[in-house]
Amino acid sequence: MDRNFLLAMTLSLVVVVSWTMYTGEKQQRYLEENPSEAKTTQSSDEPGFPADQGFEPSSPAEADVVTPSKAPAAVPKPAEVAEERTTIKTALYEAELSTRGGALLRWDLEKYDDPSQDGAPKVELTTLVDDERALTTPLEGLGYGDLSTASYRMEESDALTRSFVLEHEGVSVRKTYTFSEDDYAVRLRIAVENGSDRHLRPEFAIRWPMRARDSADFADYSVAVRSETDVELLPITTTRSFLGMGGGGIEGRHNYTNVDWIAADTTYFLAAVATEVPERASASVVPISEGTVHTELSIEQMDLPPGQHFDTEYHIYLGPKETARLDAFGAHLDEAIQKGWFPSLTRFFGWLLDAAYSVIPNYGVSIILITIMVRLLMAPLMARQMKSMKRMSDIAPMMKEIQEKYKEDRERQSQEMMALYKREGVSPFSMLSGCFPMLLQFPVFIGFYFALQSAIALRQQPFVGWITDLSQPEALFVLPGVDIPVRVIPILMGGAMFLQQKLTPSGSMDPAQQRMMMTIMPVMFTVLFYQFASGLVLYWFVSTLIGIGQQVVTNRDKKPVAEK
Repeated sequence: MDRNFLLAMTLSLVVVVSWTMYTGEKQQRYLEENPSEAKTTQSSDEPGFPADQGFEPSSPAEADVVTPSKAPAAVPKPAEVAEERTTIKTALYEAELSTRGGALLRWDLEKYDDPSQDGAPKVELTTLVDDERALTTPLEGLGYGDLSTASYRMEESDALTRSFVLEHEGVSVRKTYTFSEDDYAVRLRIAVENGSDRHLRPEFAIRWPMRARDSADFADYSVAVRSETDVELLPITTTRSFLGMGGGGIEGRHNYTNVDWIAADTTYFLAAVATEVPERASASVVPISEGTVHTELSIEQMDLPPGQHFDTEYHIYLGPKETARLDAFGAHLDEAIQKGWFPSLTRFFGWLLDAAYSVIPNYGVSIILITIMVRLLMAPLMARQMKSMKRMSDIAPMMKEIQEKYKEDRERQSQEMMALYKREGVSPFSMLSGCFPMLLQFPVFIGFYFALQSAIALRQQPFVGWITDLSQPEALFVLPGVDIPVRVIPILMGGAMFLQQKLTPSGSMDPAQQRMMMTIMPVMFTVLFYQFASGLVLYWFVSTLIGIGQQVVTNRDKKPVAEK
């Protein structure tokens, strides 16, 4: 949705500016002449992982991505034994691990439920994909094949630490999870000791499978990768589009180098795996089927002669997108929260929203209060602009008189026009800024939009009546037969924008152009806002109402037009 939003807003801004400049230039001529979307990402057509070989490039163009060696199984695989499971539970989460692959089976968030599912279960961040589990480690370079499902022996040193040990033919692998009582961060240390007489070249890789879900929290489910200082989102599915219709999906394989982290990303939750050595890390994203993706974060292959050992550590975050927690985690994980083009404004509005809620515990009321505050701060500048536009409209008859009188003398016409502008205290460019108040709000709108769409505090927060979740589009009812939701606030907002356009002085604008502006802008914004969270639409609606009031006051100013 965010990519679509940015595209839509950019197109909207282009339409506004282009239309304003077009009509402005046309008016000016009338007055003077008297006419009337290679980063490191690459793709291939591979449908999935090659059988029993893990991730490997499919073309020479991908050869720069380090991959496991394809050494055959020189010795027999470790024997399989009965699976054991263990649970770690804190006030924040409940995790379940398995000796099969030393994998994570389940991670439930204790403080967040999912009302879109029967029984409102806890939000679960893990996904089983064809029995592929989270945080598995293939370690194919050890010569035993893919060890993602190998049988480990479990060791428990304390309530928040679990170790999984695999020993075979002189080679020892230890996976140690260290959990936190009061945080969503996990440390996973993988250590390999070569006690054999073979020369090993293991690759330390972590896999995380993803599958689309029928859940409001996973409506925008994406793979997020931070590499080469940029964050890229690859949507698995996208259902939050106009009228709830939409789609998405990753096409082809994507490879990355110099990776800080890779994550399963939703609007409010994140399952991220980060590495301590980004310059040696690579990532792969491979679609398996529609709505199903495998991801892998790898450290380049290491030479491990007999008698040597090597270990590395991954840092994992499995929880809500709370700014303070992501900042504390490090690895630039805070960039998983999209802040738009004005990140400072986004952070400020996020802080301001929480501050207002601490005074009045209703986020809808908090949004209204912030909107009023923003409009008050911008009122002097907008009032001056509105007055200038009104004065330009008031002197339109005199401008027409001058051009008629001096239509044969362009130089004198220009002199008289400039004298009129000076005498009436208006700018000749006022005609080019009919939409200036709206454009002036654009940075604020972008900042507030991203603050609202990323604020997990708004999740499941009601306002009044039928608006039960400010983080979702509201719907009073759904039209039977066509399944189109009737959203009250966007419709009211469109009507308010129509009235605002009608009240805005048009100067010497052609009546046909004026009618088009009165229609185009309200319809365009109503369609655009129809898919947005009700909290954001509430902001724009209230802002428009305040703008109408300010325009009414400006229009009542009966300052007389100066005589020649």
